[in-house]
Amino acid sequence: MTIYGYPNVGRFGLGHSLLAWARCTVWCRENDATMLGPVWLRPRVGPYLRRERDKREYFRLFTNAPYPSMLKRAAVLATATKIKAEDVAPGSLPRNGQSKTVVVFQNSYANNFEKHFHEIIGHGAMLRDALHAMTREKYSPRGSFTEPFVAIHVRLGDFQSYNSKAVEDGRHNHRLPLNWYGEALCALRTALGTDVPAVVYSDGHDHELAPLLALPNVQRAADGVAITHMLEMTHAVALIAAGSGFSFWSAFLGEVPRVVFPGQDFGAAQVRLPTYVLGKERQPIPHDFCEAVKARLATKRYDT
Repeated sequence: MTIYGYPNVGRFGLGHSLLAWARCTVWCRENDATMLGPVWLRPRVGPYLRRERDKREYFRLFTNAPYPSMLKRAAVLATATKIKAEDVAPGSLPRNGQSKTVVVFQNSYANNFEKHFHEIIGHGAMLRDALHAMTREKYSPRGSFTEPFVAIHVRLGDFQSYNSKAVEDGRHNHRLPLNWYGEALCALRTALGTDVPAVVYSDGHDHELAPLLALPNVQRAADGVAITHMLEMTHAVALIAAGSGFSFWSAFLGEVPRVVFPGQDFGAAQVRLPTYVLGKERQPIPHDFCEAVKARLATKRYDT
């Protein structure tokens, strides 16, 4: 019997979609199963109607090269017995007597990270390498950096307007106050004792980000597609994060210390990363967090 894994990524944003792919990647490697590549061609009208900068055409970003051919994938999915990943007992392979079986990994519409992220903890470096291998060469951020930097991820786009109660209760997909990002950067620089450069990654427009971009030694990242920016942020010495799975992925894949808004640390995902929650009280940044950032400042060296 031949066992395959298949990640059904759905029509979600990149951060949400990647979890099915990552779970499948880990499971296939641990069970010596053949992984079928995701189908990234999922036409979306919303980004065009909302005039978003990112049109979410993920099929342009990735290649199927690491996986069996698309024709092979179509043939297997059309003929094999399919089993939901949730129905496969941990540490075991499906046994149903069929010649081909596909274990299907899907993203949950609600609480996706909370339900499934624990399945990939400890595999961040491997998944980062696999993501690089799947990304088309022209979108890989190789040689993009000349000095250490703090990444600031400001998610706007289709996010809802800021709602303090919802955000602090752990609801994601809400915009955060723009001044919070600036305050977080100032607090971090003060604690580190250095005016470390900062790079803003955002799907917003320049006029929406103007107060942040006006701060000293802050610049906007060069225009790039979502995967380029996600992978670039894994190289940051620290990440000031939006309440977004996109930010969370960058921190996880690069083991990047994070400054987060109250309720937006994705704590239920059980990932242990150096994290500082900057709330209204503006508590001093803990020593251990500063030391984690300083360690990256001391070791980060970039080729031009």
